[in-house]
Amino acid sequence: MEKLDANSRKSVLTKIGILKTCLETQNVYPPEELDIKKLKGELKGFSRIRVGKMRVIFEIGKETDEIFIYEINFRGNIYD
Repeated sequence: MEKLDANSRKSVLTKIGILKTCLETQNVYPPEELDIKKLKGELKGFSRIRVGKMRVIFEIGKETDEIFIYEINFRGNIYD
């Protein structure tokens, strides 16, 4: 997060905040609003949020509903 410019950091934190609020209030996440997709292959079990050209790879704790951020990076770099 430290390497992101202020606008990118704000966008990422906003999307994560929306996800957090939805989990706390409804115990679900809104895939349409956040453009969330479940990942396959080596990243099976993780999901991603699209934030412009960036991707946030995360998983939700099975017992705690905590959001664990795995990586934040640009689309071309994150799946390598």
